[in-house]
Amino acid sequence: MNPKNIEDKFPYSGIPTFYKLQHTKNLNNVDVALVGIPFDQGTTNRSGTRFGPRAIRIASQNYGIYMHSHEGAYDLERKKHILQNVHLIDYGDAPILPTSITENMNMIYDTFKKIIESHVFPVGFGGDHSITFPIIEAFDVDFDIVHFDTHLDFIDNITNVKFSHSSPIKRASDLETVNNITQIGIRGFTDRESNYEEAAKYGSKIITATDIFENGVNETLKEIRKAKNIYVTLDIDVLDISVVPGTGTPEPGGLNYLQMREMLQNLPSKGNIIGFDVVEVNPLYDAGNMTSQVASRLALDFLGAIF
Repeated sequence: MNPKNIEDKFPYSGIPTFYKLQHTKNLNNVDVALVGIPFDQGTTNRSGTRFGPRAIRIASQNYGIYMHSHEGAYDLERKKHILQNVHLIDYGDAPILPTSITENMNMIYDTFKKIIESHVFPVGFGGDHSITFPIIEAFDVDFDIVHFDTHLDFIDNITNVKFSHSSPIKRASDLETVNNITQIGIRGFTDRESNYEEAAKYGSKIITATDIFENGVNETLKEIRKAKNIYVTLDIDVLDISVVPGTGTPEPGGLNYLQMREMLQNLPSKGNIIGFDVVEVNPLYDAGNMTSQVASRLALDFLGAIF
């Protein structure tokens, strides 16, 4: 690290960006753009995920001092450096209006379309889960979706609301670019039978949390289809409420951090990862920034595996 700019990496000083990265909208020679989407108008339960990107940025500060522009970060458990010579930036936030859901969907789409057309790998930090749809709509290649969540998110609409955090996978299933969908970690009482039937009718591969506990992570990974391109959406509530209390619709009986990390780190063997998002971090219900830190760490683990 250059001694002249080491102070920029200190976790409790300066302007907080994701992992203390440079904040810029210049996409030239950039490999990865991390984008905040401070949106929670699609929430049906506890609001507050609009503050998620800011909380994740703050929680990620401590990792910044260990990330260097050329050698990346050293992963002690894997005994290797990750993200060597990978140019990552904090692109800032997608613009969000307080009142217009449709306009916000369009602005999220426009933000990610620009990044994708610049051949930069996009990472979205939500926000509620409705933000996933405009992100994946911006891709013009065929791809599979791997969806980690407590909930199926296959509800067509709620009181005639097309975009909510209960509908992104249903909205995605209507896109011609989306092929297979695998939904992992599903559990609880918050999905009606009709939601399950709708997902099954599409052909979605549904793997419950109990399936993972009984069969193990390795067997679960075998259930994920190989594909040329894969988009990954990670709802933080797929983890157990004891690990991530700060989320809008928490549910007991979820995964632990190590199970989630192992699955993410092995996903690149299934196909080319074209982008991912981490959603539903709600700092208003968090304890000691635990949820925000887990979200920031899992994103870093996944990026290290992808690159």
